[in-house]
Amino acid sequence: MKKNTFTKTCLSIAILSTVSSHSFAQDEPYSWNISGWINEGLTYYDDGVGSDVAQLSDNGTTLGSRITLSGNYKLEEQGMDVGFEVIIEPLSGAPNYAGGGHQTPLLFANQDNLDTFNGGDIGLLGSSLYFGGDWGKITIGLQSLPTDNIAVLADPSGTIWSGISPLFRANGFFIRGVEEGSTNVAWGQFAQCLATPGLGIGIDCNGIYRNGVRYDLPQMGNVSIAVGYANDEIYDIAVKYAAEHEGFKTNLHAGYSVNKDGGSNVGGNSSTTLQLQAGLMHIESGVFGVATYQMEEADDAIVGSGDDTDAYYFKAGIRKQFNRFGDSAFYAEYASYNDQYGMAHLDGVTGSELSQWGVAAEQYFGSRFLVYAKYENLSLDIDGSESAQGIYNSAEDLTLIQLGGTVFF
Repeated sequence: MKKNTFTKTCLSIAILSTVSSHSFAQDEPYSWNISGWINEGLTYYDDGVGSDVAQLSDNGTTLGSRITLSGNYKLEEQGMDVGFEVIIEPLSGAPNYAGGGHQTPLLFANQDNLDTFNGGDIGLLGSSLYFGGDWGKITIGLQSLPTDNIAVLADPSGTIWSGISPLFRANGFFIRGVEEGSTNVAWGQFAQCLATPGLGIGIDCNGIYRNGVRYDLPQMGNVSIAVGYANDEIYDIAVKYAAEHEGFKTNLHAGYSVNKDGGSNVGGNSSTTLQLQAGLMHIESGVFGVATYQMEEADDAIVGSGDDTDAYYFKAGIRKQFNRFGDSAFYAEYASYNDQYGMAHLDGVTGSELSQWGVAAEQYFGSRFLVYAKYENLSLDIDGSESAQGIYNSAEDLTLIQLGGTVFF
């Protein structure tokens, strides 16, 4: 070990020891925690031209494997809570993603380079501190802002590891055309978000961790409200309702965000995103349903581009304990992502509908382990020039089958 490195290491240990033994002892009660989950799976695809099986971390960023380090202590004299959160993700590599860096596989992956996903990396998802009291809570740093996951987490069944409204698993696969063989365009090109250029997931379009400031108002019965500001000139507000009444569990989420920093993949100088999700579950029978809607608009966009989009997602099923291991869940889902084709010069496309449907089963073993299986199908229908319709309207459907598991800690 080099002398300089050894000196720095000793200094770091000394500082940590001093802080731990002196500062924290005076600020009791203090608590810290390590939590998260590991999510892995097998994925089979068939795009009408080829097929393969790959072992990959499943589910995309934020629902893929993650480790959260958190801490909290109370300033009793001031009536405040102070804490922090650092989230890291063990990422399998996606070196061929045009945007560079590493992404959780299947998000921006494709079937032509699945065999290159060897090794991995550790990525920082979030790093923030917060302080709060009876007046609410303020969070500063790289974080989940109010409208992140608005169209995801109002699902009372909790079956989000196998099926959610964003188009996570399929968006990076190439669309295979009957006449052209391969269009070299991915399915995610027809699920483009205006609020976050390059994010081809269709719904939850402000759903990335951003550097910013968030204020959570004090809880008002069953209602919670939060507002946020993120770099650069991105504003959002979210309202959530959660309650149990007469044997039903009800969740309602609504969020609205404005990106005034030219945040659009179709030109223009601003974009807006409205998201709504409602979930209802009969507690005794376990029957549940989820409905999701998103609308995006961009100002001063390029003529003929996908600057006014909407998307829908529906899920219905049952979650109940049918065996001694734990709850079992079975459901069907359907989604439609409309006019999310982005720039007007995409092969003459002037309108699009990407449809997705799937069926899934989950088995829980207690509260800390689940396994799931899912069948998923994607199809495409477009408006535009004769050449565009000849390519995309004759394209093969994409079929995906996933077998996955998640361990929580």
